[in-house]
Amino acid sequence: MTAESKGSKYDEKIEEVISKLLRRGYTDIKATIEPYEAPASIVGQNHESELIPDITGEKWGGKGYFEISKKDVDPGELASKWKVLELLAEMKSGEFQIYVPHGSMQFTQRIIEKYNIQAELVKI
Repeated sequence: MTAESKGSKYDEKIEEVISKLLRRGYTDIKATIEPYEAPASIVGQNHESELIPDITGEKWGGKGYFEISKKDVDPGELASKWKVLELLAEMKSGEFQIYVPHGSMQFTQRIIEKYNIQAELVKI
């Protein structure tokens, strides 16, 4: 999903999550909204797919990956992205959290259970 297709409510959720991460001690925050620097993209082996985390940050030498759950995205595509971010967080001694807006918890839980994704779900 591109940044252009995301709305202002999404931007507000990103800002809310960034505030929480800063309070938790995260530094070098990168996000998919202005004025932040965009997170590095992850290119698939076939060089056709590209993943961009919603937010990344660093803390105590580890790298955290943070996503906002969105119901209007293909669940299979979302699961693939989250699985990659889960693995990256594990490799980089960080954490992977999915921030879940009101009304999206069951949708998000179904995806992580079906695809065996290890992520902390945080209500926002």
